[in-house]
Amino acid sequence: MRRSVAWALVLLTVAGTAASATARRGTTAAEALQPALNAVVASGTPGALVLVEDGTSRMQVESGLAELRGGVPLRAGDRFRAGSITKTFVAVVVLQLVREGRLSLDDTLERRLPGFVPNGRRVTIRQLLAHTSGLSDYVADERFLRLTASAPRRHWSPRELVRRAERMGPTGSPGETFAYASTNYVLLGLVVERVTGTTIGEQLRSRIFAPLGLRGTDFVPDAWTGGRYVHGYVPSVHDGIVGSLATARDRSDASASWAWAAGALVSTASDLSRFFGALLGGQLLPPRLVELMRPAPSRRYGLGLAAFETPCGRAVGHTGNLLGTVSAAWSTADGRRRVVAMTNSYPLSAAADTAFRRLLDAAFCRR
Repeated sequence: MRRSVAWALVLLTVAGTAASATARRGTTAAEALQPALNAVVASGTPGALVLVEDGTSRMQVESGLAELRGGVPLRAGDRFRAGSITKTFVAVVVLQLVREGRLSLDDTLERRLPGFVPNGRRVTIRQLLAHTSGLSDYVADERFLRLTASAPRRHWSPRELVRRAERMGPTGSPGETFAYASTNYVLLGLVVERVTGTTIGEQLRSRIFAPLGLRGTDFVPDAWTGGRYVHGYVPSVHDGIVGSLATARDRSDASASWAWAAGALVSTASDLSRFFGALLGGQLLPPRLVELMRPAPSRRYGLGLAAFETPCGRAVGHTGNLLGTVSAAWSTADGRRRVVAMTNSYPLSAAADTAFRRLLDAAFCRR
């Protein structure tokens, strides 16, 4: 399960049935990407999709199934859990509050959440956004992950999640080193709620979803029921070997409360692309704050955006996985070229992991 933490930053066949695939007609780009997409499904995931936009053209390709039971085909517009891509959305809300003068990047946790965490006087909003707070990641606790699997409908409060991290002890001194931790964004969600007097879900909807017209996007921290959506599957793992889909568990109806502000977003490929285009194009924040979000040339992470090295240069964006779904949103620094990809099985086998990364590289680098 440690791989789930790594997949937040790096890239990172249905039994008895040939993978079905459809592409938007008349697009040679789609035809060129179809083999790479099919390879992800053939490596052992139910389905996969990819969207590519570059300002002048738009292409979507999908392959395989959204749900194994009943053989429901995957469609390009289907909704799925976006996992840690949620963090970029939450970072935008925090930085909008900074722009409005309601928060400062140098505010301490002790000021905004008095008595909430030990050493809160030394941890700042900037450090939480950049994952340099020194706080441990509760998701790295194997015992905690076993609890979420054994009690999938249990509701976890944000305070419980932070307490889990505290019991693990610090990873270092605040501001000292980068250590990715969902704990940081759970705390940022609590800060937003304390400053605004409303929920993080309401802030996301009023500040981002509604203004950008993201009709397929919502904040869903509890079990997701009703409507059409991509089901996420968790294969068994024995001695590091990922099992087949025949024994995989459907986790799509489990609670995502344990991810909360760090990962409970539900979205579509189209909505995620629109969001990153708007963000990097300056529609959500002034240029100085967008620049802070982008990782510096020598860094892997900025204030809510990660960097990814590709064969054709650096991409910025975020990746994530949650409840059997893996997703990635990559963009050029100016937001003009964007790629969103998703596959609905996790952990990925070595072959599937390689195939998904190749799909992303092929989609991002194709001109």
